[in-house]
Amino acid sequence: MTYTKIFCLSAFILVLTGTYYEATAQPHLYANYISANNIGAMQRSIMTNTMQTFEGSIAAAITGQAVFYQDFPQKNKKEAAANLYGRQAMYGTLSLYGEYGDDGSVFSDSRGRNGGDEYDSRPTLNNMWANWNHFDGKAKFKDYDVLNSDYDLLTFGFAGGESQKGIGISEWGFFGGYSGGIQENDFLNLSEHGGFIGFYSGYNIQKFNLSFAINIGSLSNTAESLYGVDKYTNMWSGAALNATYNINIDDTFTLQPGLYAGYTWVGSGNYISISGENVANKNLNMFEITPALRAIKHITRGWFGYIGVKYVFRDINGGDIFIDGDGYEMLDIANYSEYGIGLEKSVDRFNISFHLNRLDGGYYGWDGGFNLKYIF
Repeated sequence: MTYTKIFCLSAFILVLTGTYYEATAQPHLYANYISANNIGAMQRSIMTNTMQTFEGSIAAAITGQAVFYQDFPQKNKKEAAANLYGRQAMYGTLSLYGEYGDDGSVFSDSRGRNGGDEYDSRPTLNNMWANWNHFDGKAKFKDYDVLNSDYDLLTFGFAGGESQKGIGISEWGFFGGYSGGIQENDFLNLSEHGGFIGFYSGYNIQKFNLSFAINIGSLSNTAESLYGVDKYTNMWSGAALNATYNINIDDTFTLQPGLYAGYTWVGSGNYISISGENVANKNLNMFEITPALRAIKHITRGWFGYIGVKYVFRDINGGDIFIDGDGYEMLDIANYSEYGIGLEKSVDRFNISFHLNRLDGGYYGWDGGFNLKYIF
């Protein structure tokens, strides 16, 4: 019995050792799976930042402000708007989409945006913007050494104006930019550089906003390990929907629940590693659902701020790894939460905003950014 127990224990240890060896002995061979997952994280940042920028300023959610001037005679409404919070009206005029009065309550007589009066004949507002976003944290894959994750996104966009469609206001725009970063631990240094382009469309009905965006991109990767350097390229495409609803608590405070849903396809190339293995990677499909809640507040004299929370649910299919024809177990990464704050100010035709987020879970660390928009 003693020999039988020793044999069984030894066999069990060998199985555990073999499993661990499979996941860690040649970690550089997992480089494509790591970069594909990182594209998913970048993609969510690209889409959420882009849609939030197109949707307009966070001040748009404070639609309860309408009580300050909804009782003014029609001819004085522009003057009342100009005196709101003791400053000039945002961007110099009332905006059709994504700013004050976008719920229709500004005009108590149901005139204005949906009534065919003088405001309907004014030119639509075009804008262009630039957004920088940086993540400094870690990626924690199961059975794999934690990776230091450091990446940047630089995005530019152009909105083609607003128009009335049915009972709401529509908007469209284009965007594109640069994505790049480094993922590294004791076994791997993965450098990534690429770009993306996309299209945005938004629709606003009173307090409800619905946004849709699609994009395509490419990421060139250089994976350095103790064996040398491997190079390969990922292609990706994706689509996302974002819905928000404004719940006005008072004239200066709004709660904004939201729901983001995204899909990302990542194309993975096959290559022969510098260490001699034939690495075959299946394409990866990633689905994300992110419920969110923001509390938005007018602070003072045109300064607006928010605090918010999100939770990112991820479902990943595909991405299988085959090394010299043998399938390897895929790395797994957990969902993660995000807590954030933001500030915004409009000066003449410029809108400036900042945000800072804390991430915890599969990805953890800090995320921050800056956005500048010009209305013309």
